[in-house]
Amino acid sequence: MRVFLLGDSTCAEKSAEARPETGWGECFQQYLKDGWFVDNRAINGLSTRDMIAKGLFQAIVDDAEPGDVALVQFGHNDSKNEDPSRYSDPWGQYIANLVYMAGKLAGKGVRTVFITSIARRRFSDGLVVDTHGDYPAAMKAAAHQAGCPCLDLTVPTMVMLQREGEEASRKFFMNFAPGLYPNYPEGDSDDTHLRPDGASWIASLVHDGLKSLGIMEDSLI
Repeated sequence: MRVFLLGDSTCAEKSAEARPETGWGECFQQYLKDGWFVDNRAINGLSTRDMIAKGLFQAIVDDAEPGDVALVQFGHNDSKNEDPSRYSDPWGQYIANLVYMAGKLAGKGVRTVFITSIARRRFSDGLVVDTHGDYPAAMKAAAHQAGCPCLDLTVPTMVMLQREGEEASRKFFMNFAPGLYPNYPEGDSDDTHLRPDGASWIASLVHDGLKSLGIMEDSLI
């Protein structure tokens, strides 16, 4: 049995050239029972719009079998209104795309769970700033329409970042000084994508959140 991961670069598997960048999906297999396997279909830069348009979603539907699970996490790229190929209005096309996905997967006997986007590491005057606007709320509305659960990771990750603080929270993200990693001799200042500590943290939040919702009990340890 498979747990499909549908999402963007915060979840996707990374190339050797990108390390230490790590998607949380790479850390999720450890939370699954024997006989269950992660099938990570998340891709850097992906939105709901182009996942459907490029046929990537239909490929998942074709491969899925009854009893499989799909964890769907989008929002980072749907919000990029400067890119018409990826942008989806939160209260229009974004909801429609999510409901469409859930319906098609349900038709194959796949259980779908929506997961809101993780927070970016952005602070202003010592306080974490929300960068996702209406997208988390729109995903919850889509889950209601589709009749599937929705796990909120936006708020918990904002709370955790606030607790860690502006400096200590750098360890979760691709924000580091020069000389630490061969792939980034000049360092990096990326507060969206995750390092191994961040990916492990998010994967654990996904596991704990799913357990608290009382779903996927057949697949989660």
